[in-house]
Amino acid sequence: MPLDARPPADSSKADYATAEKPVLTGHGARLAKLTIELYELIQRETKLLAERLPREAAKLHGPKNRLMAEYRETLNMLQVNEKLLGPKDSNIRKYIKELTDKLREVIRDHARIVLRLKSVAEGIVKSIGEEVVKHNKPVLAYGRNAAYQQTGAYRPTSLQLNQVV
Repeated sequence: MPLDARPPADSSKADYATAEKPVLTGHGARLAKLTIELYELIQRETKLLAERLPREAAKLHGPKNRLMAEYRETLNMLQVNEKLLGPKDSNIRKYIKELTDKLREVIRDHARIVLRLKSVAEGIVKSIGEEVVKHNKPVLAYGRNAAYQQTGAYRPTSLQLNQVV
């Protein structure tokens, strides 16, 4: 669903749940604009990660961090001055809540993809580490006096963690 800081003149579109969208000004307009930009940016990053293009997705981290900082700053400003958005049941608050809900959905999808890619990467590292250990394991053999032979120093292997850090 494309998000819009200024609602369309034709409010009968299926994209919008409420019949009337408020005209936003000031901090409310800024919050709506930042929410929409974050929504689109995270959606684009999720798409790049799903297409296995992590380098292109990494290029979006700078703008995403900047937008998140602006979003947090604007949200803090509105929390201090709650009256800027009108009464508790105003159309402005309802509209911003709709935008925020859409952003949360995209963030949830993004987190799912990131966690899936993380577990795949950890699995690959773990399996490589296990193979390295198998190949570097010293061969135990009996020496001339029926005792195990002393083996030389172990070669370095990869570090494996069996728990999430």
